[in-house]
Amino acid sequence: MPALRLLLLVAAPVCLAQTAGQAEFFEKKIRPVLAERCFACHGPAVAEPKAGLRLDLRAGLERVIAPGDPESSKLIRALRYTDPRLQMPPQGKLADPQIEDFIAWIKMGAPGPGEDPPAVVRPKPAIDYARARRHWAFQPLRDPPPPAVKNSRWPQSPVDRFLLASLEAKKLSPAPPADRRTLLRRVTFDLTGLPPSPAEIEAFLADRSAGAYSKVIERLLASPHYGERWARHWLDLVRYAETDGHEFDVDKPNAWRYRDYVIRAFNNDLPYDRFVREQIAGDLLESPDAAIASGFYWLGEVINTPVDTFQALADRIDNSLDVFGKTFLGLTVACARCHDHKFDPIPTADYYALAGFIQSSRPRQTHLSRPSGPAFTLPGAPPQTNTWTVTGDAFGPGLVQGMAHSGRYSNQLQGILISRQFVIKERYIHVRLAGRGKVRLYADEYTNGGRVASGGDTFAWKTIDARMGQGNLAYLALEDLDPESFVAVDRVAFSDDKTPPPNDGPERPPPPETPDLDAPPPAFALASTDYLPKDVRIHLRGSPARLGETVPRRFLTVLSGDNQPPISSGSGRLELARRVLQDAQALVARVMVNRVWKHHFGAGIVDTVDNFGATGDRPTHPELLDWLAGEFIRHGWSIKHLHRLLLSSSAYQMSSRPDPAAGGADPRNQLLHRMPIRRLEAEAIRDHILAVDGTLDRTLYGPSVGPFVSPYMDGDPRGKPKSGPLDGAGRRSLYIQVRRNYLTDMFLTFDYPLPIASIGRRGVSTVASQALYMLNNEFIGQQAGSWARRIQDQLSDPASRIARMYLEAFARPPEPSESEAALDFLQRRSWTDLAHVLMNTTEFIYIR
Repeated sequence: MPALRLLLLVAAPVCLAQTAGQAEFFEKKIRPVLAERCFACHGPAVAEPKAGLRLDLRAGLERVIAPGDPESSKLIRALRYTDPRLQMPPQGKLADPQIEDFIAWIKMGAPGPGEDPPAVVRPKPAIDYARARRHWAFQPLRDPPPPAVKNSRWPQSPVDRFLLASLEAKKLSPAPPADRRTLLRRVTFDLTGLPPSPAEIEAFLADRSAGAYSKVIERLLASPHYGERWARHWLDLVRYAETDGHEFDVDKPNAWRYRDYVIRAFNNDLPYDRFVREQIAGDLLESPDAAIASGFYWLGEVINTPVDTFQALADRIDNSLDVFGKTFLGLTVACARCHDHKFDPIPTADYYALAGFIQSSRPRQTHLSRPSGPAFTLPGAPPQTNTWTVTGDAFGPGLVQGMAHSGRYSNQLQGILISRQFVIKERYIHVRLAGRGKVRLYADEYTNGGRVASGGDTFAWKTIDARMGQGNLAYLALEDLDPESFVAVDRVAFSDDKTPPPNDGPERPPPPETPDLDAPPPAFALASTDYLPKDVRIHLRGSPARLGETVPRRFLTVLSGDNQPPISSGSGRLELARRVLQDAQALVARVMVNRVWKHHFGAGIVDTVDNFGATGDRPTHPELLDWLAGEFIRHGWSIKHLHRLLLSSSAYQMSSRPDPAAGGADPRNQLLHRMPIRRLEAEAIRDHILAVDGTLDRTLYGPSVGPFVSPYMDGDPRGKPKSGPLDGAGRRSLYIQVRRNYLTDMFLTFDYPLPIASIGRRGVSTVASQALYMLNNEFIGQQAGSWARRIQDQLSDPASRIARMYLEAFARPPEPSESEAALDFLQRRSWTDLAHVLMNTTEFIYIR
């Protein structure tokens, strides 16, 4: 009985690191630290390296690293400072995350420099851009016609002719078509992330018309759940999360609106070129939805109260550039932070030219219907903070009794009051406030924007220690984002004295004038806004403490040339978007076409979906990739048009059954002689469970549901959230809040990517913990009980119940032997146990 076999997967974890990814890890995480902290004593500029050890050479590294075994590594022992006789670097221990990077690097075999360079090291020649542009990914799109094939009856789409020509060249034939049930289950999960319902299965089987399958594709593309499914793929690319991580896991207020924006964009088939433009510069396009898109820069991790704010800023910009480069261009731009890119034509100067666009921008909570309001002067604030600008419905139209008061009319109104920018000179900023809103100091915007003080119902002084931001440009923000509270401020004082001024003035703010006001729903979103335009100086070896020449803002030289006009206004992000979509049009189209292909066929035409550079894979079907990219552009950058092209092909409709002869000639299935068998992602597995047990809430959009936090989850108690319900209130997995420090355990068990960097291809491991989770987790057991009760309530006949459960779980009826085995099983066990067993089968979590 194949469907009753338990998913007892006990193979060892699969190593998924790729050569290109390992090289990138070394260049970004290891080489910069060696250069900054070790080369002074063990580098190329030292006539007599200490202990005769050169850490810039492979031979020197191998003396101390013990590849694959960090516990035997002399280097790790020195970095840990556990041996009083061996502590390196001598000027101070590395930060713990840096030591963990070295441990991870050694575990993966210490990839890095290969053979040592010759004794005479010559300067690296200037990049030959003419030669670099001959790389396939930088070439203009060709317009290859679909090739002629021998088996002219097989192709249903031009896509098939490209694939079949490659198969016929190897004397291979494509697999036969999949059966209709398998095909319906495959395409339904691919487009919506949910299983087909019994009614949908019956309707498709009953429709014998020539266009039956095309009607299914159109129905699924029109489903609102299509946008949910494909939004999740995009969120992997932009490392979407709703908290900062680090120690306190501070919330990113209203980050969930970005997720909803992406769902709407896919459902509305927003042209991809417009989608890209809105990500890069949406706040400059005068559209509320586009403004939300620009929040993608700020979705990354944030260090709470960093010791070195300039380093934290540089790291944050680096993360944003890494996401920008991989997501839109398929290039590892961030590898050029410390030196010219080792493999691709991206000089360090180009990296800092791009950094200037982000340095000239800042995050902002923007009100979607009232993006800006009146400005006024607060009598009790020093001149350097005045005047103050209102965003949202609260704080208007001005002062009341000499104070700024978000609850003047009603506590239900929400808004933000932002001071003018000022340079922090004094150490302390004292604010006399009342209410449960917040006052935040943003120093150089995202450098240390988490310094928060909250008030009570009566006025009192709150003091912010601004030492870490002294010398930086800053502003104050009074934030009322809670419909149950208010914040009022009447005085602000700057001082080097920690003691605030006397607490004189009114004891409390006046009560709301219209307390029962029917207030509009809050409409704030995390977005971007232009900051002071700024070109950035090159950080020598990536360090903000060692600055080189200033680089004007520009796009990559290899794509836009070396005579780009200067940025004339603002941050320049709107001009950046124009150059990306004009000068890199072919690359942008290829990257996105490849991503869509990967999600339908299991692997990209370019398997390294985030790396189209020299260390990435070459396309298996370059003519097909260019033809699809051209079709994409010709049809208005429509992603739904891409789906139709791919899903209507004979290739997509093939069986996944292996053929020994074809498998021998094409063992990696690179020629796509059959459809691959694919495991569902973590979210789709959970949604599948909720769908079959009948408790899935199919409501779209809205604030996220908090993750379930068990007593066994470790974490800093200051950042530990209140637990959400075990079943996530039945919402789709997309709507479970992504808290960096408290990611849902089921997701992590099934290879959910950590929201740190851009991930275009998730890992797919096979480990015992997955089977143990499905067998023992309380959520799985609870939902199995729900499924069993629903089936028992709806059907009275045991055989009919079994048939319905198989149909819901696998989109097929049980084999006679499976029905017999299930009935025998029920003689000894309950219906809940049978539901639990079915959830634990391989067939439940895989699609063929």
